[in-house]
Amino acid sequence: MQFRIFTIVVLAIALSACGKPNATCSDDASKAALEQAVRNGLEKVIVARSKDGDGKQVVGFSVIRAAIANLKLVFENIRTTKEDPNSTKKFCTGNLKIVFGTQVFADADKAREIAGLTSLTDATDTAGMEKGVDYLKGDLDYSVQPTDDGAKIVAEFASADAKLDVFGEVVAASLLRSGLETTQRLDKENAQLAEKQQQDAMNASNRARIEEAAIGRRSADEALSAVWRGLEPATRQQLLPEQRAWIKRKDATCKVQGLESSTDPTEQQLTTINCVASETRTRTNELQNYFGSSEGE
Repeated sequence: MQFRIFTIVVLAIALSACGKPNATCSDDASKAALEQAVRNGLEKVIVARSKDGDGKQVVGFSVIRAAIANLKLVFENIRTTKEDPNSTKKFCTGNLKIVFGTQVFADADKAREIAGLTSLTDATDTAGMEKGVDYLKGDLDYSVQPTDDGAKIVAEFASADAKLDVFGEVVAASLLRSGLETTQRLDKENAQLAEKQQQDAMNASNRARIEEAAIGRRSADEALSAVWRGLEPATRQQLLPEQRAWIKRKDATCKVQGLESSTDPTEQQLTTINCVASETRTRTNELQNYFGSSEGE
């Protein structure tokens, strides 16, 4: 009978110890709690990073959770940094390695490029993290502690540890690539459309200016022709060599003025037309002097 009572007491003690586990930094329960805490922390970071300028969520929560579920988390070199014999809480540090996959890295790098940010390699170097072909690794400070009822282990991160933000930003950037590329394409198309509309408006304006200048030139030509026809035949015969020389000089002078006025073809054409009109009016005034006393008849 005494032996049976002793067995029951020992069993009770064992059951009591199993009911209230004493967490360590590297036991399976603590690592499972840490992994869940990391995934929860990543979700918060990704949700915060996947909003537009107006604060609107642009990536669905189901997409975010699916992306997090695809990540492989590896905890290495775990060690205890601080513990208190009067507390069940343990302070720990270790290497967290997250395997993202090469496509996630490629998407994240492209998204960062579109957003005008540094490359993923530069960002991880700045954060003091190791970047492999498809993974990132960095130290992570955290604590583990069983709940009061001993039902589970709770893992928490040190508030100053920003490496989780870097891990989360990689996933967020990869998820944002498609949207950023769409926005970039639409911005480019809108810019091209605006440029075309501006060019069309400018072309219409230039055509109107050229037509206005051409009307002035035709008016000057008509006035010169009227004066020339009004001269006596003998006077016209006498002035013909001079008139021909003037035409050559006018054309040459106005062509040079047009070329020197601007590199813009429209401005060159306008300058040439206006020059011809001006030279023609001047010549018309000169020819009117040959009417003599009969000018007003």
